[in-house]
Amino acid sequence: MHRYKTWVVVGLLALGQAAIAQAPAPTAAADDASSLSCADFNAAASQVLPGPNPTELQRRRAVEAQDYIGNGMVWLHGYLTGRNGPASVGKLSRDWISSNVTRLGKACAAAADPAATRLVDLVQKP
Repeated sequence: MHRYKTWVVVGLLALGQAAIAQAPAPTAAADDASSLSCADFNAAASQVLPGPNPTELQRRRAVEAQDYIGNGMVWLHGYLTGRNGPASVGKLSRDWISSNVTRLGKACAAAADPAATRLVDLVQKP
């Protein structure tokens, strides 16, 4: 999953995400990705970049957050492919992940109630 690290970082750098947070791990149930919210996405995104001179804990949290977001994007791609068909979604690629991480990051940053805004609801919008 570490190969997605670059994709995730590229998407988040486009958003200017440089915050280091000591927030707890995302709260959605690990086996129910359909319940992931913007609050979950924002919590993980805030830990993706460990900052200058990171501690071992910050490095570990950054890798975990990168994996979490990468896994979420793979799940969302599969969800969209199953719902809309492969022709409308396209191949799972670096560009697809980067553009959708950026899109979700912007939408989640603008969400009025991040805890109530589900990622699947955002990806259903064009």
